[in-house]
Amino acid sequence: MASDPCLGMLGLARRAGKLAYGDELVRQMCADHKARCVLVAVDAGESTAKKAALYAARANVPCITLPHGKDELGGAIGKNGCAVCAVSDIGMAAAAIGKLAAQHPQYAEVAAQLREKNARIQSRRGKKKPRNRDTQPKAEEKPSDSRRAVAPRKSNGGRPASPRSVNGKRHFRKPGISSRQTSQHKPSENQRAKRVSDRKSPRSEAKR
Repeated sequence: MASDPCLGMLGLARRAGKLAYGDELVRQMCADHKARCVLVAVDAGESTAKKAALYAARANVPCITLPHGKDELGGAIGKNGCAVCAVSDIGMAAAAIGKLAAQHPQYAEVAAQLREKNARIQSRRGKKKPRNRDTQPKAEEKPSDSRRAVAPRKSNGGRPASPRSVNGKRHFRKPGISSRQTSQHKPSENQRAKRVSDRKSPRSEAKR
């Protein structure tokens, strides 16, 4: 019964890679929470139907028993004797069950649930979350003065030149000149007094 709209939609989902068939693949899809609905053939075994219902309950998706047998379901998806399958695309699942509900009114409630879920998912995909500018951290304000603070020059020893007091005046020592060299350039008070005494003339000594 390949001309059935529901089976045709399941075959389309199979070709699109949105359908899992067989017990193991259906169980894995439900465990990963990727399944949107689980479909069971009407002539599937009792244990298979129970497992399918358990997988669907864990994934929180509907488990639907189709009015088609395993041969009809398998022929639609290209697999012989398929008893259980699951659809991962919400749009295809809603469309397949909607076509099924058009022929069988007992599936109308499940079709409405899938249709509503599909509408919610599509609305969330179309909307973008607005950015709250108040909660975003503000960028640090840069100082208006573009001039950068100039770091003090360092001497050969790696230490910045420190001010020294000579004759009550403060001045900075030039980098690369040690304190011993500065003392040689400028004589001390004792050296000045000695020079003054040496400059005294012998005439003054004779008068004394």
